[in-house]
Amino acid sequence: MFMKKECAIAVIPVRGGSVSIPRKNARILNGKPLLAYSIEHAKAAREIAAVYVSTDDAELAEIARRYGVEVLERPVHLAGPLTTLDEVMVHVAGQLDAAGVRFSHLVTIQATVPLLQPQTIDRAVRKCRSEGLDTVLTVVNAPHLAWSLDAEQRVVPLYQRRVNRQELPPYYRETGGVVVAAASVLATGTRFGSKVGVIEVEKAEALDIDDYFDWWLVEKSLSRRRVCLHVVGNLATGLGHVYRALTLADRLIDHDLFFLVNDESDLAADLIERRFYPCLRVTAGCEAEAIVAEAPDLVINDIIDTGEAYMSRLGSAGIATVNFEDVGPGSSMAGWLINAMYDEHPERADDRVFHGYRYDCLRDEFYSLPPGAVRDRVENVLVIFGGTDPSDLTLKCLQWLDAIPGSWRITVVLGIGIDAERSRAVQEFVAGARHEIETVIDTSIISRHMAAADIAVTSAGRTVFELASLGVPMAVMAQNERELHHSFARTSPGLVWLGAGEEVTRERFTDCIGQLLCSSILRREMHRCLLEADIRGGAQRVIDIIQQALATVKR
Repeated sequence: MFMKKECAIAVIPVRGGSVSIPRKNARILNGKPLLAYSIEHAKAAREIAAVYVSTDDAELAEIARRYGVEVLERPVHLAGPLTTLDEVMVHVAGQLDAAGVRFSHLVTIQATVPLLQPQTIDRAVRKCRSEGLDTVLTVVNAPHLAWSLDAEQRVVPLYQRRVNRQELPPYYRETGGVVVAAASVLATGTRFGSKVGVIEVEKAEALDIDDYFDWWLVEKSLSRRRVCLHVVGNLATGLGHVYRALTLADRLIDHDLFFLVNDESDLAADLIERRFYPCLRVTAGCEAEAIVAEAPDLVINDIIDTGEAYMSRLGSAGIATVNFEDVGPGSSMAGWLINAMYDEHPERADDRVFHGYRYDCLRDEFYSLPPGAVRDRVENVLVIFGGTDPSDLTLKCLQWLDAIPGSWRITVVLGIGIDAERSRAVQEFVAGARHEIETVIDTSIISRHMAAADIAVTSAGRTVFELASLGVPMAVMAQNERELHHSFARTSPGLVWLGAGEEVTRERFTDCIGQLLCSSILRREMHRCLLEADIRGGAQRVIDIIQQALATVKR
């Protein structure tokens, strides 16, 4: 094969012997031989004119030919564990020269760095050529406070002063992935000349398989997918959808995640950004096109009901979908449906539809807090109506509670979305109340206040599941039409369902709370029923479903 003199040739040196992982380069990694990854990436690089595999092993040679590249036979004396790659590549340069192959640059690509990208190979070749360098290699910039031994075997620092890592000077660690060497340098018997440049790569692209732990890391990286969490959160919808998505995000650490909200969900965006997740804000009505432009493998839709046009656009782009609490026109097009609030879907009943309280996702803070015991006497009553309380039930319930005689305390939680006027009205009432009332505004640790409650008054959203996980008996009323259909709130023997909040009378409320205050037997039975529901297992069940969805994504 004859090449233009100014072209770059890629060579992948592999040998049959491997002590750490037997047959390492021929082993199947995520469906194909390890060697295949470097071959495919080298062939995809635009700056590479031809790809060769240098090997002493018949099996590796056969794999190379099956993946469409030529093989250069490596002599036995250059196939031992002590042989350096410089020796191998200088020999390869001689083999190519003898075969009449002319090149300006010889590119070493390691088979043990399977996450190396073709674009990185191209960048390295272009840098070496355009800057007139002798050598360019891929590196990870990994500055750390490091120590070593001096000539007298004393431990000494390799830094001048102790500063934070980001203030340290660059510390380039070779990845082994790519080394570009000019032909003129190879003629001197080495790949490294005096003029050396580097190409920085991310940690994942630098993973070099030396042992089984490295192999596991690479397998994990190859299964990594891009996931969009599309959520809604404002005064009208509350923030339960956002908290659920954040809980899932915290557990989906194997994947590349980003959130997307429209400009009607600033509350959601603010909360997401406070948790340091990337959040893309888009104009309402443009969500589908914005998602497609980001090219995720999976979209988790926690936006209540979806439309046909939106779901059709995601489907046409080949994007897998998992939808929560969706009974809209687009729900029939969702890949997977999870509705913890409902017992059935009006149209779908297939094996990718999951309903009921078993699929609720508690926030992480609830898993480190075990349920408490039921006290003989009520000491604390919790009033909590979510992040926004759109029906303004907090003040009404506080007024009714305060009129009931007794020595118990009240804790009222006002969420992040409560407007200033309603918050001021609540606090003005608290100032003149009969009972001792603690007002908690926008707490980041709600579980602590729930666990301290003997009984609770709440809405029919996610708060019901959170209280249930701690076994707290509760009186529940719906804030809106949608909450009227939340099955666990309506049917669980661990709570008292009062119906629509706007229709609850003072007499009905007082009678319900009176029974809860007076009967420890009733509270213990409710406590037992709530804990038997196993709300704490829901998040893992949901993660398992999402993993099923991700397993269908092909690359």
